[in-house]
Order: sequence, then structure tokens, then C-alpha cells
Amino acid sequence: MDYLNISNKELNQLLEKSKEGDSKAFSDLSKTIRDISYSYFLSKHHQKRIINIDDVEDLTNNVYLAFAEQFEIITMLENWLRRVLFLTFIRWYKRNKSKVSVELNESIIAEINPVSESVNIDASTALSVLEKFSEEKQEIVKLRFWGDLKFSEIAEKMNKNEAAVKKMFYRTLNEIKEKLD
Repeated sequence: MDYLNISNKELNQLLEKSKEGDSKAFSDLSKTIRDISYSYFLSKHHQKRIINIDDVEDLTNNVYLAFAEQFEIITMLENWLRRVLFLTFIRWYKRNKSKVSVELNESIIAEINPVSESVNIDASTALSVLEKFSEEKQEIVKLRFWGDLKFSEIAEKMNKNEAAVKKMFYRTLNEIKEKLD
């Protein structure tokens, strides 16, 4: 994508023409709004504030939809766009900050820590046993082992008491051990 270089005056001219019913101006302005939005959210992705690239597309679409619904009442486009970009990101961030994406990449683990095949079999068996537990128990174990989080961090993410998280974690480990024996 080329660097977006459009003046506030040009944006406002396109907005006025769009309000008057000029479909080409609306189309050009819509493309510009989408490009600016995508660029903004992509920068958040590069800053690691947005992890999933699909979220960049979703947020861009949200801003575009807000524009399409409100363009007739917008008076100062640049201010409106800055505000909507910022608020869209903040709402998304607040909604998603408690979600932790933990992905287990077994090939990396095998490279870092070469172990015997019997231990690998035990690990995969343990994982299959873990999958039979409640989502809450799975999340605690995964956050502790693969997310490398402290009990206090897990408790905060799950809106639970730290002591309750510890207790559930150790009980779950004992249950896994019993099922493996």
C-alpha cells in the first residue's frame, strides 16, 4: 500500500461532494477511509498490540461501517476519523485483553528439549487427558505451563481468587496423574 498523503482540505471536499450525492466522491472517500483505517490498525499489529491480522481487517471494516452510517452528519472528518479509530481500537482492546492466545508448538519444544519418545508419548497422553477436563481447568493448566504465567496473573485474567486458582491447578494435576497411572 502506498503511503497515504491526503490533506484535510481534500478529505473535506470529498465529504461535501459525497453529502451532495456524488457517488464517485463517496467511493473515493470510502477507499481513503478504509486505507487510513487499515494503516492505523496495521501499525497496531506491528506494535504487537493486535496479534491476529484478521482483527486488523475486522477493525477496519468496523470503522468503514461507522463512516458509511454517519457520513451525512460528520462536520470535521479528520477529527471524527481520529476519534473513531481510537475508540474502536480501545473498545476492541478492552474486550480482548483478558483473552490470552496460547498456542502449543510441539516441534519447537522438541527442538529445545529433546526427550525420549516415551516421554513424548506421556506428554501427548497427558494432553489428551487434559482435554477431557472443563474449559476452566484446561485454561489454568495451559496458562501456567504454556503461557508461563504466575498464579496471580492467571487469577487476574480469569477474575478469580489466587488461592482458588492454585487449588484448582494442583487438583487438576493430581487428577491427570491419577488418570495416567
